[in-house]
Amino acid sequence: MKRLILAAAVTAIGLSYATGLQAQTGDQIPPIAGGYTNVTAIPVNDPAIKAISGALFKPSGAGPFPAVVYMIGCGGIDSPPIRAQQKAAIDHMLAKGVAILIVDSFTPRNEPEGVCAKLDGEKAAIQYATRGSNDALAAVAVLKAMPEIDAKHIFLVGFSLGGISSLLAIDSKNAASRDGGVAGVVVYYPLCYDGVDPSVRTLVLIGEKDDWTPAAKCQAVTGKTNFEVVVFPGATHVFNMPSEKPIDFLGHHFVYDEKATQDAQEHADAFMAAQKK
Repeated sequence: MKRLILAAAVTAIGLSYATGLQAQTGDQIPPIAGGYTNVTAIPVNDPAIKAISGALFKPSGAGPFPAVVYMIGCGGIDSPPIRAQQKAAIDHMLAKGVAILIVDSFTPRNEPEGVCAKLDGEKAAIQYATRGSNDALAAVAVLKAMPEIDAKHIFLVGFSLGGISSLLAIDSKNAASRDGGVAGVVVYYPLCYDGVDPSVRTLVLIGEKDDWTPAAKCQAVTGKTNFEVVVFPGATHVFNMPSEKPIDFLGHHFVYDEKATQDAQEHADAFMAAQKK
């Protein structure tokens, strides 16, 4: 059953992405949360909406710059811990000379607080991640059309639900992945669904004590030479989301782990540097 769900998901991604770029945003700029003002419209194929929004940050200079499409988790982009996580990513990428596009899949769809409460099983997660995969590839296409962006070096970086979306976007069973132009994928604590088969180099960064998206499911993925998993001892889900105190959320336990956060960033930096050679 899970494989049938996945097959349907990647087929839907391919069909929606193939027509999604034909959508016209008109003169209206989609809303975005988090107080961002530098909004970029991202056309998507969705019966309810023509475009979602993204906040684009570019290094100083003329470029072309390598770029990251930043796919958020299920909680939206507007809570203080999540904003702190985004700010750290923006500052880090700009210091590395990398542009970053923070994608907001939720606010334009009237889901300002995200969809965490709706993720009541793997089937629901895959359904929302399928939508996110379309969003991710649409965001890549928007960046590829910008002359100041290096179209050959656009990466997906996804967190939790955004990580699943990133995996689905580049899954070899997704026809749209062949034209997506993604240079590599870094995913933090994703759900490694049955049959995951990345078409590009992929790095998974996940905590040993993750009680929402178990590390064991990612470690169980074998026979994929372009799929690397790094497990951080003692780390929980969202280990790199700054928080002064542990958080219990929807039955799951989160603890900020500074060492794991730094180690994960070093792994991500080395991975992206290798793909840019």
